[in-house]
Order: sequence, then structure tokens, then C-alpha cells
Amino acid sequence: MKIKSLLLSVLALSAFVACQEKQTILTPSQVSLDPLILKVTADGETKAAALTANCEWEVSAPSWVTVAPESGNGSTTLSIIVAANDGKERDGEVTIVAKDAKSSAKLLVYQAGKAEEPGPDDPPTPPTPEDPTVLKTAEQLLNFISEAPTLTAEEEYSLGADIDCGGAKISPIPSFAAILDGKGHKVYNFSVESTDAKSGLVLLNTGTIKNIVFGSSDGKTYDGKSSISAVEGAGGDFAGLIADNAGVLENVTTFVTINYVAGTEKPADYIGVGGIAGTASAAGSFVNCTNYATINAEGTLTQEIGIGGILGYTKSSEVTLTSCVNAANLTFTIPVAKVVMIGGIAGRTNGTIVIDKCENKGDISYEQATKPSTWMAIGGIGGVYYNGITLTNCKNSGTISSNLQQVNRISGILGTLNRGGTIQGCVNSGDVVLNQAEDNANWQAAGGIVASQEREDAAPAKVIGNTNTGKITVTLANNTTTHQNRISAAGIFGLGTLVTEVSGNTNKGTVTLDNKGTADSWAGGIVGAMVSTTKDYPTALFDNVNEGAISCKTADDALSAAGGVIGNLGFYPSKTDDTKMTATGDKNTGAVTCGNVARVGSIAGYNVASLIDCKAGGSVNGTALTEANFATYIQGSGSSGSATGTTFAK
Repeated sequence: MKIKSLLLSVLALSAFVACQEKQTILTPSQVSLDPLILKVTADGETKAAALTANCEWEVSAPSWVTVAPESGNGSTTLSIIVAANDGKERDGEVTIVAKDAKSSAKLLVYQAGKAEEPGPDDPPTPPTPEDPTVLKTAEQLLNFISEAPTLTAEEEYSLGADIDCGGAKISPIPSFAAILDGKGHKVYNFSVESTDAKSGLVLLNTGTIKNIVFGSSDGKTYDGKSSISAVEGAGGDFAGLIADNAGVLENVTTFVTINYVAGTEKPADYIGVGGIAGTASAAGSFVNCTNYATINAEGTLTQEIGIGGILGYTKSSEVTLTSCVNAANLTFTIPVAKVVMIGGIAGRTNGTIVIDKCENKGDISYEQATKPSTWMAIGGIGGVYYNGITLTNCKNSGTISSNLQQVNRISGILGTLNRGGTIQGCVNSGDVVLNQAEDNANWQAAGGIVASQEREDAAPAKVIGNTNTGKITVTLANNTTTHQNRISAAGIFGLGTLVTEVSGNTNKGTVTLDNKGTADSWAGGIVGAMVSTTKDYPTALFDNVNEGAISCKTADDALSAAGGVIGNLGFYPSKTDDTKMTATGDKNTGAVTCGNVARVGSIAGYNVASLIDCKAGGSVNGTALTEANFATYIQGSGSSGSATGTTFAK
């Protein structure tokens, strides 16, 4: 029986109204289950499943499965009661659906069958011939691997047992177009050594691989042996459990260590290294995939590299990643010869990519070994996303950190948003830490949701309804950058140079920017600096809320700026001020501190554009705002922009 995809419904997206109206942000209904697969004996069993929900819900199940309770409101533990099975093995789905039908979760139940016992007068039952499409032993699996490149898309194989490969050294499957359903079983104790430019158990997948755990005997811990590597002198292009995925990977979990070594010869025009897949060369999908694997990257880079817990680097469009999780800590020291882009889910993507309901739980860090020659981007979900990315309902709880002595774009969710796209409904609770111990003159950007956004030659971007609770900490030695991007840090969005909408976002985390140098440094609860290199795309901030403490300090504080909502609105060194930019209906109740008294305010530190109908509260340099004094502290006294309709935030 073919198993239905365990696809979670897309969460409800927040509804937004016009800039001048008050906005109501609705919490999307969410339901999720743990585990997603149960295996039950023929005699029947009662199992428990943890339901996490923030809404009313109800259950549907096959006739042979009883679920208690059948409906409810909020999180609980479900009893999954499976009746005895006197027939053949069977499977079915338990579905939890939110009452508003905007979210659902599915639990796959596999139950063994019980053969009918013969009577005393019945003739002996002849042995049942083995089904050659059901793999139960290491020998059968290895034979399958050798024949896999010849299989067609219509052929389906499955695992009938957990398989210990006995330390076998396996040659990669060059290509796979069929269906392999692991039925929740595990494959472990093996190694792959590739002589190809790609490294992986499968070099190109155009088929479907689902419901399998690789590299663990218990499904919880690494077996200590399973690995993917290239032989000396090979590799250098893509590396992952699957080197290149152009098919379907569903409910695939990996603990298999990925060992990538860059070569001195330039391989492909880009490099992708991932726990699940190195690259996706054509349209394909990743659904409910989980990475626990260690990813090792070393050698001499000659071009861009994208590293991701799930997917490394793809230039293809129409790739989707849904409900995928990186649970591994990822630490990299590979020298930056060109550009390194690191993400818990995907390092770099191009094109019309959709990433929805994905989560990073691991700590991600870049630890500099030698002084690099260029920049890097790092984020809990992604490093750099180009050309219309849709990134929705994702979460990060890991600490994201770097000490790179070059340009850093570092964030809880996404390092750089480039050439348009939408970031919506994401939540960061992890700390973001940039710590440079040596003097340098490079621009820097840090944010809870997005670090930087750029490229004026493309469609503008939107950052909507996101939440940050993590601490954003930027500590720099003597930074004297004269690059027009300067230095910025914020709870939501570090630096934006071409954005049309930043709305409905909430920051509750602290933002601390400490530069021992004298360069312009901007800190904000929502945005560090929002500027424009063109007047064609006027930027609007509206209905954002900051509750976190914001501080900015430089060596002499001549050019530092801090605002509860935005540090710098509209000022871009060496560019014309863009007075079309607006901040409307934004609110601050956090404490704001800055050594430059002319560039500190409850809403904006330094404003050369327009503040409209905002709500100023909290405190400014230790002075609590009141009904009587709040007008004095809306924006820094050195601002030339307007502030109209502001009220006191009680």
C-alpha cells in the first residue's frame, strides 16, 4: 500500500490592513504530532503521541484505530489504541485538523499482520515465497543498491526490517528514479566513498525516497560509523546523503557524517554541501526531513560554497522544503576564499524557492582560522536567498555566531535577502552573536530575522509578521569602515537598502551594538538602518512593536544612533536622502540608550524621512517617557525628518 505524504497544511498567514489603519495580528492555528510514525504488533497495542496545538482540534482515524480524546483545545497527550489484526499487515493515517481547517498533522500507523493458524487436520502450509521488493537483510540491500540505477519510476521497493550493513563500504548509486519506502526502518553501519565529483549514497535522485532513518540503530543517536566521503582527489562539487536531489525526499532522517574536502582545482561553478542533499539541480521537494548529522568541510575553496543542514546550494527554481528540521550543531572553519553561505536549513538558494514550517534547533557558528578575502552570510534558516524566495512560518532556537574578520551578515533566520522575496511569520528565539577581536574596516549587519537586504535592480522585498525574542549582540574591535552600509544591528532587520514593506513584526529581545571604533553604527528594535539607493521603491515600516532594550555605543559616540523602532531612517552616506521613506503606526515600549544624545529616540535615533502616527514609550537614556515629556524623545534632536501624530504608548 502506498503511504500518503505526511504534509502539514500551510499555517494561516497574518492579515494586514492599510498603512494608516491599526493592524490586528492573528496567531496562526498550529497543530503538530510527535512521533509521526508508529509501528504496532498484530496483537494490537496502545501507544502515546504528543499533540502540540494552540487551537481547537478534532481527530479522524481508520476504523481499527481509536484515539482518545477525539477532540479538544490546546496541547495534550493522545492515546492511540490499535485493535488486533487477524489479517495482512496494514497501515493508515490518524489526522488532527484544526477547527478552522488551516492546520493539520498526520500520524502514520503501521500494523503487522497475523497469519491464520492451521487446524489439526489441515495440510502443512507451504512457505510463503519472499517478496523480492521487500528488503530485510544487508545482502538484499546491497544487491538492491547495485541494481538501483536500472530501476524505473514505476518500480517500488520497501524495507521490511532495520538493516545493519555490517560496516560495508558502499559505492554510490549514480542515479535513482524508482520508489524506496523505508516503512520507518533504519539503515546503519555503512560508509560511502565516492570517486565522482559528487559524494553521496545517491548521486542523483529523481525518484522518491521516504520513511527511512540512516546512520542510527535506535533512531535517536549516531551509530558512530556511517559516513559519506570522497576518495582522495575526488569530490569537490556536491556532498550530502543525496548529492543532488531532483525528486522527492519525504520523512528522511539522517545521522550520517558528511566529510567534504574542497580541491585545489575548480570544480562546478558553485559548491553545495548538506546533511540531506548537497544541491537540487531541478524541481524537487523535501518534506519532513531531519538532519542530525555532523557536516565537516575543509580544504581550499576556489568559488562560492553553500552549506545547509538540509540543503547546501541550489540554483534551481520550484524547489520546496516543508516541515524540515536541522537538529545538529554546525561549526565551520573552512577558509573563506570567495563567499561562504551557511544555514540550518539551506545555505544558498536561487529562484522561486518555497521554504515553509522549517526549524533549526542546532547552534551554527563560523570560527575563523585565517584572515579571509571576502564576506560571509549565516542564519538559522539560511545564508543568502535570491530571486523571489518565499520563507514562511520558520523557527530558529539555536545560537548563531561568527568571529569572521570580514563582512558578516548574521541573523537568527536569514543572513541576506537578495533580489526580492517575502519573509513572513518566522520566529527567532536564538541568540545572534558577532564578536570581532581584531581591528578592521568592514561593514557589518546583524538581525533577529534578517541581517541585510540588497540589490536595487530587482523586485523589492517584504518582511511581515515575524517575532524575535533572542539577544542580538555585536561586539567589535576598532571598526572604522567607510563603506556606505556601515554597521547595523536590530531585533528584526539589520540593514535594508531596497524594501517596500516591514510590517507587523515584534521584537522582545535585547539589541546591543558596541563598536570600539568611530564608524557610523546604528541599532534599532525593529530595524537598524533602512535606507534607499533609489527613489523608485519608497520604503514603509508600519505597525511594528518593540519591547526589547536597545543600546548603541562607539568610541566617541559622534556617529552612533539608537531607536526603539529604527536606528537610522533614510540617511545613507554618500547618497541622497530619501524622504519618501515612512514609519507609520510603529510602537516602542523598550529602553533605548546611546552615547550620542542627538541620535537617540523612542521611535527613531536619526531620522531624515517621516514618522507618522507612532506610539512612543519606554525610556530614553534612563528617562522614562510620560504623557508630559514623550514628545521630546520621539526622535533624536539631530534628526531633520518629520514626526507627526505621535502619541504616548501607555
